Amino acid sequence: MFGRNLKYLRNKYGMSQLDFAGKLGRKNISTISEWESGKYTPKLIILSKIAHIFNVSIDDLMETDLQNDPLKYPAKDIKTSNIIKNIFKLNESNKKSVESYIEYLLNEQNK
Repeated sequence: MFGRNLKYLRNKYGMSQLDFAGKLGRKNISTISEWESGKYTPKLIILSKIAHIFNVSIDDLMETDLQNDPLKYPAKDIKTSNIIKNIFKLNESNKKSVESYIEYLLNEQNK
């Protein structure tokens, strides 16, 4: 499951294997390719970094078919994912303010 999820998330976030390797501090893609093919699974410290990059839990990365659970991780890029994550941290009053502001921006955009 891990290899399939890694490839799915990497593509979802528009990263080549080389881009992703760079984010992990690696210089080549051979290890990434081996992970995605299911040949190997990284150590826990690397799994933690990968989960952080894609804003998913290690459990979901390893055990959930993320391709078939689009509502759980709907963001298409890291910035959107971080925005959604931060909105959940807001209190109810601030969430309503954000919602109102988004509606305002959408109305302005559609003029």
